[in-house]
Amino acid sequence: MTDDNFVNISGGNVQGFIQENHGTVTQNFIYQVSEWISPQSSGTEQSLNQEEYRQRTVLLSKVKEYWIKGVLEKSLHTKAMIELGLEKRSDAVERPFSGFEELPEESRQILPTGTGATEVFNQIGEGRTLLILGEPGAGKTITLLKLAQNLIARAEGGLSRLIPVVFNLSSWGNKRQTIADWLVQELWSKYQVPKEVGKGWVKNQKLLLLLDGLDEVKADRREACVEAINQFTQKHGQTEMVVCSRIADYEVLSNRLQLRGAIYIRSLTPEQVNQYLDTAGEQLGAVKTLLTEDTTLQELAKSPLTLSIMTLAYQGKRVEELRQTGSVEARREHLFNSYIERMFKRKGVNQQYPKDQAIHWLTWLAQRMSQASQSVFLIEQMQPTWLQTKAQDRLYRFGSMLVGGLLIVLILWPIYACDPLRQYGSSAWAKIMDSPFKGELFPNALRLGLVLGLIFGWGKAEIKTFETLTWPWKKTWKDLFSGLLSGLKLGLIFSLILSPIYGLLISSRVSPFDVGTVFANYGTDLPGLKWGIGYGLSLGMSLGLTLGLINALKGSEIEAKTIPNQGIWRSAMNVGVTGFINWLIFVPIYWFYTRLIIIVYKEWIFKISAWGESSLVDLITPGLRWGLMLGLIFGGGLACIRHFTLRLILHRNNYIPWNYARFLDYASDRIFLQKVGGGYIFVHRMLLEHFARMNGM
Repeated sequence: MTDDNFVNISGGNVQGFIQENHGTVTQNFIYQVSEWISPQSSGTEQSLNQEEYRQRTVLLSKVKEYWIKGVLEKSLHTKAMIELGLEKRSDAVERPFSGFEELPEESRQILPTGTGATEVFNQIGEGRTLLILGEPGAGKTITLLKLAQNLIARAEGGLSRLIPVVFNLSSWGNKRQTIADWLVQELWSKYQVPKEVGKGWVKNQKLLLLLDGLDEVKADRREACVEAINQFTQKHGQTEMVVCSRIADYEVLSNRLQLRGAIYIRSLTPEQVNQYLDTAGEQLGAVKTLLTEDTTLQELAKSPLTLSIMTLAYQGKRVEELRQTGSVEARREHLFNSYIERMFKRKGVNQQYPKDQAIHWLTWLAQRMSQASQSVFLIEQMQPTWLQTKAQDRLYRFGSMLVGGLLIVLILWPIYACDPLRQYGSSAWAKIMDSPFKGELFPNALRLGLVLGLIFGWGKAEIKTFETLTWPWKKTWKDLFSGLLSGLKLGLIFSLILSPIYGLLISSRVSPFDVGTVFANYGTDLPGLKWGIGYGLSLGMSLGLTLGLINALKGSEIEAKTIPNQGIWRSAMNVGVTGFINWLIFVPIYWFYTRLIIIVYKEWIFKISAWGESSLVDLITPGLRWGLMLGLIFGGGLACIRHFTLRLILHRNNYIPWNYARFLDYASDRIFLQKVGGGYIFVHRMLLEHFARMNGM
């Protein structure tokens, strides 16, 4: 007998987490080791190189840490367990051989007591796929996670085993994409798996997919999601998969999943509920008394989730306090409200925020997550679509321009100040300090700041983080060559823009010229024309090589640890790294260009500036200037500036606190949320839906 069909229910003074079917739970059950029924995966043990082995190990570790240790095990720390009954539901899925359908009495069978989801899954055989159905709060997610726990243990024992990974389908409906593309994106955003690695795993069918929350996909996209899963299984026939869904939301669909088996988690029986309440003691005596006469409460108690909430919200209450009238929905609302009140009174948790304010922030978060079909919330993945009005959206764009422009000014002003310091020595500082706004230092920085600031607020407002950097040599040379080709194209564009400007400005400083003659000769006699062409080419090649190198450096290594808002912090760190790399590229290219200019125009170069005397050292500050600007734009700075602006607007409108991670940790301590890696989930979707219906402050 396996334990993956047991659900934990809490009683007495036990504190714990509520997830899909759990909460605080009591336990007088000794954990049994699951029986491994299925044989080894097909194929011999494969040899993996060091990088592949580490990638596999890190992903397994993350799934185990996030979902087993972070969610499942925190529901397993009390004194009793209620065994969930399973029912075979073959008619819920579309079989490949429809001409050999089972008889009605065979397609729906109550499985023997003690049969767990792991046993059912293993019995299907190689290429196994399974659908898990149940009522809200019946235990679908916990059943899935217990199956995941067994599969992880199996995968750790052999390199040929598939890697079990938990996903939530709720995010699939946000973009029209195939399941394969969505999996790659989710691996990257939730588990920090580089997209190239994720593509290889999906293509080579190395993953065992545990897909929760089909019912959480937006209703108008649910049919398309089923079709997408079916198309994926047809194309990836050896990929093993488990899908979970609420039964009512699944049965209204016109299409059926093409899977090899289905089970339904049965509701708790009155005998199971009474047996649990007997073990809970006097603190739930009022609930037990009321259950004998209150049919609405009896209906609620059939769900392991609501029964576990009762043990927290109603412990120590008198019958008179609990006696209510109304529909099941009204009683459920009262139950969740009582739970929220009880959690704010938990002992041992500091009251860091006023209760009404905390409820307001949780309500807003639940509404946004529900609107965006999100199950896991990551701070760095907040997008401007969460803004409520057009005025806020305009403020976000303008604010991004302003913050980006000011940041450029603050960075460039001291760099510009280094030029006179280098030329005139320490006495230049007195000149700068006497008239900082009258010279060319601040105006130059301001002009560039205003122009580049437009980039931060222009175009798509989506925030994309830039997190990992590595140095894969083979990929680096390939991307550098691609960047060089792109740089030549950019250089031609810059040359077309800069050549007439430099042609007129520089030529006018060398010697007078007749405008009519210039147009008659198509400007070929302007000495500054070639200067502008060369400058444009050097600038374009520097930019192209920089972008090629940045693309090559985007990590192929899986991050071993995650913290809240890690994506933004990593992006901020990578601004400096990419800025330094840009500087190393720009200085030698620009120096080589200046040497060519001096050779070609030696007779007049000294007439316009002392540039001809410049050395490689003299190009350090221009290189630093361009390096930092390109780092800000392409190396993660854009994401940081937009994220900061968005957070500032949301905070000023009282949608979120300034220190969001600290508040989310506080909500986790109150058992409203639960941490999953660097993200957060509501302890159950029903609680999220309850908060989303609330009005907040």
